[in-house]
Amino acid sequence: MMNLLQDVYFSNLNAVSNLGGFLSVGKNGSWTYGLHRFEQNKFYFVTKGSCFITIEGKTYHANAGDWFFIPAGVLHNYANCKGAVFEKYWMHFDLYPNNDLFNILSLPYFVQFDKKSNAYKLFRQYVRLYNSDSLTDKIKIKSILLQLVGEYIKLAHPDGIKIKSISETRIDSVLRYINQNLHNTITLTSLAEEFHMHPNHFVRFFKNHTGYTPVRYIRDKKLETAKRYLEASELYISEIMEKIGESDPAVFSKQFKKRYSLSPREYRKMYKNKCRI
Repeated sequence: MMNLLQDVYFSNLNAVSNLGGFLSVGKNGSWTYGLHRFEQNKFYFVTKGSCFITIEGKTYHANAGDWFFIPAGVLHNYANCKGAVFEKYWMHFDLYPNNDLFNILSLPYFVQFDKKSNAYKLFRQYVRLYNSDSLTDKIKIKSILLQLVGEYIKLAHPDGIKIKSISETRIDSVLRYINQNLHNTITLTSLAEEFHMHPNHFVRFFKNHTGYTPVRYIRDKKLETAKRYLEASELYISEIMEKIGESDPAVFSKQFKKRYSLSPREYRKMYKNKCRI
């Protein structure tokens, strides 16, 4: 597997960042965004204050010293904690030939750093070079991004890198495909065709890795996503249904109530009241 990474992946690895900078928000300022997916990878490098970042349903209380890697296509939202100055470096970037590096290397969503780390110096260099029109500086930015990816990997795996098997990497690709296509109708047949497997073999493969059948996993994932939208957005229920590929209000309400014991409207009301306590 390591030879495959070296000969196939890293020999062709390219990294591009066209947007990034340094953000400073005052005590009463706001840095917040509701649940969404983004087409590029993100680095958030918190240097002062704190914030809450929710990634795929798990909420992290991020403080100065936390560095987040949010892969492309992952459902997330964020909000700073008011009452204190909040500062961070940030970067949007693409990895080519694809974004499998995050999964292949079993990377966590965040690592911790200190101001003496090389990563801190690299982010400052990135900001200084970002607005330059010099070709030389553009090349330096690419170099900085690759170094930052390397620093993140080193902080994530200080005792060595755990390489996922081809089978583990394949199920990660399947789950990522499902997460990115929840707004569509996903069938067992279409999934098996997408990953070039016979439907019966695909069901066994999927259940061996997740413990669930594909149909149940997709249904539960859609309902979990709807629940997060009810909690973290003001979208109409009909709009939330569109985001999970559900067109029948009666079916959606019945499935949601079966799983969470409340209808979507009742759940949103309960959650909002709980948050006011």
